[in-house]
Amino acid sequence: MRRTKAEAAETRDAILTAAEHVFLERGVTQSTLMQIAGHAGVTRGAIYFHFHDKLDIFQALISRTRFPHEEIMLHAAACDHPNPLYVLEQSILTAIELFITNERQQNVFTIIHQRCEYVGENAPVVEHLKEARANILSLFIGLLEVAERRGELSREWTSFTAAQILLAVLGGLLNEWLRSERSFDLVGSGSKAIKTMIQSMRSEKFAVS
Repeated sequence: MRRTKAEAAETRDAILTAAEHVFLERGVTQSTLMQIAGHAGVTRGAIYFHFHDKLDIFQALISRTRFPHEEIMLHAAACDHPNPLYVLEQSILTAIELFITNERQQNVFTIIHQRCEYVGENAPVVEHLKEARANILSLFIGLLEVAERRGELSREWTSFTAAQILLAVLGGLLNEWLRSERSFDLVGSGSKAIKTMIQSMRSEKFAVS
């Protein structure tokens, strides 16, 4: 029985990996279950044993992937440092460094942002993505509110606006790096951009020279 469960888990994982490659190549809307089954080397019946439909596969693919915002949250939770802006900066930089070495993150990130139209059958995925964005935005705001209370955040910024801008800069960096076929140094240029943004958010008293 254990071997059967293990084999079923392997088949499910193989289907998701196949879907990742098919979605990346063809886009979610243009991909079919037959194409996914063919890529995975399984029957269409095997797909229906594990998944209800293509949307179910897409959602499972997203769920099994740890994205940059999750890396940021994990690093922030583990970072033992009294300065919230430092925690925020280092958490984002760590996520960027991990992103360039994680092919699955890159593939699924590309699928979500460049290979899918969120209408029709794919519309339910939007709620999942909204929740993920809300979670990381909440973390950013929380850290920035601490900085604000301590006088570390410049009065030119509110915690909400600073969080929105940082999230936009991070998303833009990752998307542009993928769209440009990795044509620039994401870690070098990305780190400089994030550090510059956070430096601009520090009050004069806490500015880093």
